[in-house]
Amino acid sequence: MPSPPWRDRKRERRRAAPARRPLDYDQIVDAALAVLDAEGVDAMSMRRVAQQLGTGAASLYAHVQNKEELVDAVIERILSDVEIPAPTGDWREDFVRIAYVTRDALGAHRDAAKALWGRVPTGPNAIRLADHVYGMLRRLGLPDQLVAWAGPLLFDYITTDAYEGSLYSATFGDENGTIKYFESLSQYFASLPHERFPNVVELAGTLTTGGGEERFAFGLDVLLTGLKAKASEALGDGSGDS
Repeated sequence: MPSPPWRDRKRERRRAAPARRPLDYDQIVDAALAVLDAEGVDAMSMRRVAQQLGTGAASLYAHVQNKEELVDAVIERILSDVEIPAPTGDWREDFVRIAYVTRDALGAHRDAAKALWGRVPTGPNAIRLADHVYGMLRRLGLPDQLVAWAGPLLFDYITTDAYEGSLYSATFGDENGTIKYFESLSQYFASLPHERFPNVVELAGTLTTGGGEERFAFGLDVLLTGLKAKASEALGDGSGDS
């Protein structure tokens, strides 16, 4: 049957359309995290997150002021997954464990670690984590000024490693792709003129050995050994590492 000419189609569509659920803060953060995981932190704009939610960017501004605040919210959400391990009684083991759980939380979300570069997160979960690490450093015997510098140093190392891992994944796809890259890099180093680059040529095989886990553990050990030595100097016991 043809529609009668007096039929108001627009009004009928409005009546038939289900009421849209009002946006809330958690929905926005969930959507931003989904965009980050799928497309990376650079794609996580207000417009793109709004698109993920099926709305306009203006709808987001009632909850977050701009992209910077949105990034802060996502970082805070990611750091909420960091469960601080119970102390073991071994200061080095405790540092290693907190380093790994933090790196794992960042590494679980594509290039989330990139968002921490040039940014000091100030949400409750970030401060909870920082406060815990500062407490560990003070108990180690570091003076407060060195505690203030050592905490960011440790977090920078963790963040950099997590971000580098995300770049390898994006570039080479999987572990086999990364291995092939370093194998070819080793061959390239070995092919260089020995008279110009003797050390690189002679170390060609060694320079590319060790996977990401081994290198992360090595770097962490170097940092912790140095911090313990600094603590010993401050305490004047000359004991070095223990």
